[in-house]
Amino acid sequence: PEAAGTPSPPPRLSLGELEASCPLLLGCVYEALRLFPTVPTTPHIAPRGAQLHGLPIPEGCPVSPNKVALGLDPNLFSQPHAFDPERYARGEHGPHGAALATFGAGPRICVGLRLAETELCALLALLLRRFEIEPAGPAPREWCAVTNSPRQSGLSLRLVPREWGKG
Repeated sequence: PEAAGTPSPPPRLSLGELEASCPLLLGCVYEALRLFPTVPTTPHIAPRGAQLHGLPIPEGCPVSPNKVALGLDPNLFSQPHAFDPERYARGEHGPHGAALATFGAGPRICVGLRLAETELCALLALLLRRFEIEPAGPAPREWCAVTNSPRQSGLSLRLVPREWGKG
């Protein structure tokens, strides 16, 4: 038997059940990745016949989509500076944030996409179920290099255990 106030272990869910039960959580993941992509650019080499807005791109030319600019483009995302995780549940941007291509697209899509989604949702669901998350320091300064991260100043958070059965 569980001690009073101790949360019960989360039920075991399949990937489909996890996604179905956590659409807002998955939306939060993709919205955070839209606003702060961990890999802000993915370089490629243009194949023969490539075009951009009807203009030809020479074969072999380096091309690199800027995911920061894409995520803030008002032609792709209404209210691009707003954090709106429900935009994904509404189906505005395809499954798994397809419009952003956070994990790539086409034949070179990240083979770990579904695993990453599952791990992120499972970890976040567990953390949010068991803890209140509070800032424990100043807001981090952003910077952009090969990956975006709050390295310059760090991101300090405090996990405060939730009190169950009170109130």
